Amino acid sequence: MKNIKPIKNFIVENNCGDKVRLSDFHKSKKLLLVFFRGVWCQYCKKQLLDIQRHFAKIRKAGFAVLAVSNDNKLKSSLLKNFLQLDFPVISDEKMALINYFRLKTKYRGKVTAKPALFFFDNRQKLFDSYIGKKYDDRLSAKSILKRIKELKN
Repeated sequence: MKNIKPIKNFIVENNCGDKVRLSDFHKSKKLLLVFFRGVWCQYCKKQLLDIQRHFAKIRKAGFAVLAVSNDNKLKSSLLKNFLQLDFPVISDEKMALINYFRLKTKYRGKVTAKPALFFFDNRQKLFDSYIGKKYDDRLSAKSILKRIKELKN
């Protein structure tokens, strides 16, 4: 993933249909971009809830969190509300971000994203990433915090 360019000009649609720059989600903060397979994935929901439980610590470490799947806007909004997440969950139905990060895969005939994490600095430059090798391969929030701490040092 060393060829990933800064993302400050990448434009996505939020769940209201408004076009926003990816950098607007984190302004001068660092960004943890979380790709998940969809609302149907129990492993994904478990990871998002785990991140939510540790969200205050992640935010205290200077990170904004943004979760992305190729679910439609309604499903993304319902998932955010159902799980009571304090961070945005956006729909990438056209798979622009998923394709940009080369995460497109198939699972049981369904086109989706690989589970992945991307860590961006406050200048929107990628400084670390983790891409799951299998559908259930993902980092826990404690592992994310440990990685953030190691990256700081």
